[in-house]
Amino acid sequence: MKTLLFSNTVGDVTKSDDAVGFNDYMKEYLAKNMSPRPKLLFINAPGLGGEDNYLANILKCFAEIGINFTEVLDLDIDTSKSTLDDFYKASGETVYFLMGGNPLTQMEIIRKFNLTDTIKSYEGLAIGFCAGAINLSKYSIITTDDDFDRPQSYRGIGRVPIVVEPHYNNDDDIQRNKEISNFAKELSEEIYAIPDTSVIVVENGSVKEFGKIYHFS
Repeated sequence: MKTLLFSNTVGDVTKSDDAVGFNDYMKEYLAKNMSPRPKLLFINAPGLGGEDNYLANILKCFAEIGINFTEVLDLDIDTSKSTLDDFYKASGETVYFLMGGNPLTQMEIIRKFNLTDTIKSYEGLAIGFCAGAINLSKYSIITTDDDFDRPQSYRGIGRVPIVVEPHYNNDDDIQRNKEISNFAKELSEEIYAIPDTSVIVVENGSVKEFGKIYHFS
């Protein structure tokens, strides 16, 4: 069981950006750990804008390092169950990619298709990008920012035994630091804050950090 958690791409994933790509840690890990004939279940996280560009940009990121998928399904709230069933029947090893964006709408999609336990126990590769990383965590936390006017938490998918806070690029944000510390105390969990240039890999419960990760407890 392999899980890759990260905060951001290089370039702007919300726009049509030819410069978009994975960071070096991502590239190295994926080049070594992708199955020969992968298929992609892309779980969207709409609601914060730019979602029309998400999938095309993520496919561009994979293609840049020579990874192309035999099947791709962009799973959203309007996808039919039969479409998802057909995806699973197609040949190839599934890669679950939980996109960045709004973690709350993403969880709605996951719950609609009863995918929580499937993703939690899947033996292959799952990737969480920002909101996706939040939702793969033991507990999902959301700190106050331009998109969310209050901190909140809920039980995550629990695929990884940690709690993460993505986009942690400014450790001088006093209010945000306070909220993260409060979550650590309330949940009795250490919080792993991930800058955009860093990556966390969890393999069979073992947590590996690539780049700087900030810890709150």
